[in-house]
Amino acid sequence: MKENKKLKFSFLIVAMISLSLLLAMIPTTFNFIINSRGVMTSYMHEDKKLIEDDFYKSKAFDEALIRPLLYWTSTSVIDENDNRNYEFKEHYEKTKDSTKKQLSYIKNMKYIAINKDTNEVYSNTDYKSIEDFKKNIKGECDVELSSNNDVISYTKQIKDKTFKKLNVNKELRDVLNYNPYDFEVCISINQNFENYGYYDKVSQIKEDFDSEVIYFKIIIVSSIISLILFIVSIVIYKKMKCEVLDRNSFYLKLYKIIPLEIYFLADICLLCILLETIETGYSVYYYYNVLDHLVYTFICIFGLFTIYYILRKEIKSFDKPIEILKTSLIVRVLILGKKIFKDTNKVTKSVPLAKRIIILAALSVGVGTIGWFIGFLFGSTLLLFLFGPILSLTIVILYVYYLIKKLAYLSYIMEGTERIKGGDIHYKLDIIGDDNFSNLAENINNIGEGLDKAIYNQLKSERLKSELITNVSHDLKTPLTSIINYIELIKKEEDIKPEHIKDYVNVLDSKSKRLKVLIEDLFEASKASSGNLELNMEKIDITQLLRQAIGEMEEKLSKANLDLKLRVPEEKTYIMADGKKLYRVLENLLSNISKYSLNNTRVYIDIIEEDDKVKLTMKNISSYELNFDPEEIMERFKRADESRNTEGSGLGLAIARDLVNAQGGRFEIDIDGDLFKSVVEFNLID
Repeated sequence: MKENKKLKFSFLIVAMISLSLLLAMIPTTFNFIINSRGVMTSYMHEDKKLIEDDFYKSKAFDEALIRPLLYWTSTSVIDENDNRNYEFKEHYEKTKDSTKKQLSYIKNMKYIAINKDTNEVYSNTDYKSIEDFKKNIKGECDVELSSNNDVISYTKQIKDKTFKKLNVNKELRDVLNYNPYDFEVCISINQNFENYGYYDKVSQIKEDFDSEVIYFKIIIVSSIISLILFIVSIVIYKKMKCEVLDRNSFYLKLYKIIPLEIYFLADICLLCILLETIETGYSVYYYYNVLDHLVYTFICIFGLFTIYYILRKEIKSFDKPIEILKTSLIVRVLILGKKIFKDTNKVTKSVPLAKRIIILAALSVGVGTIGWFIGFLFGSTLLLFLFGPILSLTIVILYVYYLIKKLAYLSYIMEGTERIKGGDIHYKLDIIGDDNFSNLAENINNIGEGLDKAIYNQLKSERLKSELITNVSHDLKTPLTSIINYIELIKKEEDIKPEHIKDYVNVLDSKSKRLKVLIEDLFEASKASSGNLELNMEKIDITQLLRQAIGEMEEKLSKANLDLKLRVPEEKTYIMADGKKLYRVLENLLSNISKYSLNNTRVYIDIIEEDDKVKLTMKNISSYELNFDPEEIMERFKRADESRNTEGSGLGLAIARDLVNAQGGRFEIDIDGDLFKSVVEFNLID
């Protein structure tokens, strides 16, 4: 078993090293790309490659070589009229001489530059025209740069292939601080580079490019090897059943002795070093060292993985992950302090809080007085002089801590009572200690249980009443249906005598049908309030449903001579609701408007979108005095017409409220003088 643990540990180390190396190569390679001359294909070529083998097609050639050459060659033929940024002639003359000096150091290249405005020529050959230069000079790579009306074109010929771009202002314009509007530059790179014994820009850039290509190929191979090693090692590590660090491992117990803060501090340090290394590699070119960067990055990543592995094993060794906080130095100090204060509190637990405060004050004053007296009696030495104040302060601190602790518990009890008061009657307070506060908490818990029982009995009573109403309504339907059917049969009889019997039959017909409506309303109100509704929730256009309901109620509204003012959005307004149930709500509200509105008045119906809500408001002037509470009118069997001279069951608003609530909406009533306002609100959906 021990051998298996060692073997598994070896595979773990290999996996961590290979993964750390793989991850370290990513920022190292990225920084090298940023700081390198450029091994990718340049903007002049369509066949892009991540690593370009041909130096003349690479980014290094066009960015690191052609850009400065363009600046030097074009600046070598400028005159006063081309001086755009400087006022003094001697300044641009010095710049012109400086660029010619830079060009004189380049030996593996032939070039010619012509200012087409002044015909000034500068070249390291004997040719005086572009045509003669191109005719007689052929190198491994020939470049022609031409500016016409301030637009730069670029032509490159590599062996027998020609690459051309008519406008490279975006790529090259920024290097031309001094330049003529119209110029032409030809550059020819020698086929065989010669060593002149000192720095040559062309050969140096070519050597850098070759080195970088080799480096990237090594990186790719190394990354593949690291990835393969990681996969193989981690697979073998996972398949081995033994644990490198189990719960009883000596090393794991040793790791737990190290405070959690040390691990966090080490993580922060490693992370800071890693970020600093990456940032330094990104921002510094001349002092950039690939090997150093890779080593530092690898050490930081490997260290982070190691700390993560140890902490993960520590967390798994506890029954609950949160218990790892026990290894924290701060938590250890707090636990020790808690134990000390707990032992101290046991001594004074049986003494009431008020007496403890009095004892605290008396003890502090007494000890302080004795200390001052002893100091005065024995010559006022510094030790005796400070004995009383220090001891008094210590006692005060201990008792203040105890007092704060008890006041915190009292605050906790007050918060608990607020929660119970807010409706959370199942909330229970924790019983801490054995004193007056704990007794108070226990009594509050008992009150909550009593409230819970009372509410349960009340809900049970409400449920029984709803069931009774439902059952009675259902039982009344059958005989009432028979009565209505027989009345219909009597009405069909042609020879009914005496004649006044027909009047009786018509009255019976009217009253029985009204009774049927009342029973149906009662049955539906009972179902809605008890929550026994079957809902078919779907996407509904509330505007269209409102128009449909108004159309159905148009006759009743017209009879009351009501002027309907409808204001709805032009676009469709969708909500999630049961179409039939919501239609019943609208029907009830419109029916109330037709019954109780003052004749020859206006009725305002609006649909308004606010944030993610849809509000449907109906406002009308009542024909009765509205001397009741809005909540009261929504109770079952409550009517605005207290004399009950009008038709109605007093259930319309109660049914509307319960149906809206059952569909997840909100229903409310508002009264302002004789203005009666009902509001139906739902969530807006797309």
